[in-house]
Amino acid sequence: MISWRFKPNSKDDMDVDPIQGEFFTTRDIDNISTAVVREGIQNALDERNRGKQSETVRVRIFLSGSKYALPKEQYLPLIDNLLPHLQAQNPPMAALPDFTEKMNYFIFEDFNTKGLEGNPEEGYIENNSDGAAHNFYYFWRNVGRSGKTDDKLGRWGLGKTVFPASSRINTFWGLTVRKSDQRKMLMGQSILRIHNRQDEMKTECGYRPYGVYGNYTDENYFALPVESERNTSDFESLFRLERKQQSGLSLVIPFCSEEITIDHLAYSVIEQYFYPILEGRLEVEVGFEDETILLSRATINDATEKINFARLYNGDEKKRRSKESLLKLFDFARWTFGLQEEDFFQLKSLELKSKPKWMKAVLFSDEEGLNKLRDKFENGERVAFKVPLKYHPVGGVAKACWYNAYLEKDISLAKPENLFVRDGITISGITSLDKGMVRGVVVIHDTDLARMLGDSENPAHTEWQPDSRNFKGKYTDGKEVLAFVKATLKQLYEKLQRPIEGIQKDLLIDYFSIPVETPEEKKHKDLPKQKQGDNEMNDPDIPVMTGKKRPLTIEKIFSGLRLVKNPEAEEAPESLKLKLGYDVPRGNPVKSYQELDFDLAKPPIKIESEGVYFTKKEKNVLEFNIEDQHHFEIKLTGFDEKRDLFLKMQ
Repeated sequence: MISWRFKPNSKDDMDVDPIQGEFFTTRDIDNISTAVVREGIQNALDERNRGKQSETVRVRIFLSGSKYALPKEQYLPLIDNLLPHLQAQNPPMAALPDFTEKMNYFIFEDFNTKGLEGNPEEGYIENNSDGAAHNFYYFWRNVGRSGKTDDKLGRWGLGKTVFPASSRINTFWGLTVRKSDQRKMLMGQSILRIHNRQDEMKTECGYRPYGVYGNYTDENYFALPVESERNTSDFESLFRLERKQQSGLSLVIPFCSEEITIDHLAYSVIEQYFYPILEGRLEVEVGFEDETILLSRATINDATEKINFARLYNGDEKKRRSKESLLKLFDFARWTFGLQEEDFFQLKSLELKSKPKWMKAVLFSDEEGLNKLRDKFENGERVAFKVPLKYHPVGGVAKACWYNAYLEKDISLAKPENLFVRDGITISGITSLDKGMVRGVVVIHDTDLARMLGDSENPAHTEWQPDSRNFKGKYTDGKEVLAFVKATLKQLYEKLQRPIEGIQKDLLIDYFSIPVETPEEKKHKDLPKQKQGDNEMNDPDIPVMTGKKRPLTIEKIFSGLRLVKNPEAEEAPESLKLKLGYDVPRGNPVKSYQELDFDLAKPPIKIESEGVYFTKKEKNVLEFNIEDQHHFEIKLTGFDEKRDLFLKMQ
């Protein structure tokens, strides 16, 4: 029997509403299209045909619009026994569709991939180290558990949940054709809340959140995929799929969010996957009704011209790249593909027994080669680097791996442009450059480095986080490794700047005139008169006690404070740790900190800096490496103006 089924709760079950969709509504993901594109394409790249590395992965994204929306008599048979669960939500689902109206939908199909391999009857896998494929099991029967390892882009087992999150009924179907055996299989999933039906099928403890569409052979709740040719062919025709017998996976999302538009989809593809597209590894077709935008190595420039950039701006805070900026980025990326080994400036390796740090005297010991590179950069030429990074899994052997970094000047930029690309996917939440009209790209292709950095990514693949569950404790000096690679563009850019050889004191003399007192004027300058009754005895000469000066001076500013290098301090440490807290009537302000007071990683707290690189911004703790020993500055603002702020420096 083909139907939707939700398993009833038992008294001893823990009631848990799913929250995994929240991972894809972060501040780095302004539109659900961004998350859909990122997750869908990374899955496609993971499952590409490894036997034909030259074969391009093709992705088709199609929006029905109103023109190809389905009338109720066509779609209701697919969701008839799902409706009582959708309508039983308490609280009700937001903006539940009118099921008498047409159903819009969108399609996500990948080709030249392997499809969902593995035994569809598997109900539990304790580990996936047996060498067999378990993709079907992990895709349909798990949330938060992933079978991806090694050089796969995903790790968390949460990526697929972005598809129901983009549906107004939190539902999707998947039709796969497997490369190994050509089996075509259809299933569906609906992720709701703990709920109870309000009809004769109401139960004592309600129903679990997860419903599955499939073929049920008995009264139990284990669904097998639908494989009858009549059902799969009807499904393909109904939703205008191109699957037929080509291996891969087709996803159908009913009642898709109105946020998803052809412009947002095409822009998101370009922003996140321009690199594999330009390499020829990926081709994406984005369609709306009868309109199509093809994103390939040969057409990406023309495709960018078709995007209506005005429709992308909705008054949100996220800054999108302009059309002109993207075209320059494409040109820059194409340049990197043609480089030979001799075109790179290779930094020297660091001692593998030590924590990775930007020790410039060692890394840039080839001063002659660096000066030639500076000349090129100052003359507006692009420059390329090979950078070493320590790879040392716990229990394994440390080794130096290499990644590439590229820089170019662009006077049209309003602010520096940072890009970090890990095995084709752009990690959008990382910044390094904080000054200069310069564009920088870091590209990691090395398998070991890609695996390590992938382990540190958050579920949305927007950041590298040392406390990620897949990363913490897995690599020796892992925290320092992440800090090193994140600082790459900033460190390289600063090293490309020629040191100031001297101070030209009269450089601005024709523009500014500052009166200077002569020694004679100072001598006759009136001194303040002593008040009558003051002790007229000469003050005794008290010897000045000199001690080690604090490396920082602290100045109170509006809603926060400013920390700068103490000009009287001869030297500063390589790193510092600050702890902050509001004053309290009794007790230690720092120890009395609560998360409701503020979080340095979240608004309204704002951090501006020069000459430092942050290794930790979390709750009330700020850790940073001092990169410029001569001048550094940190501004912290956004604190409660009515409360006194205390700071402890370690």
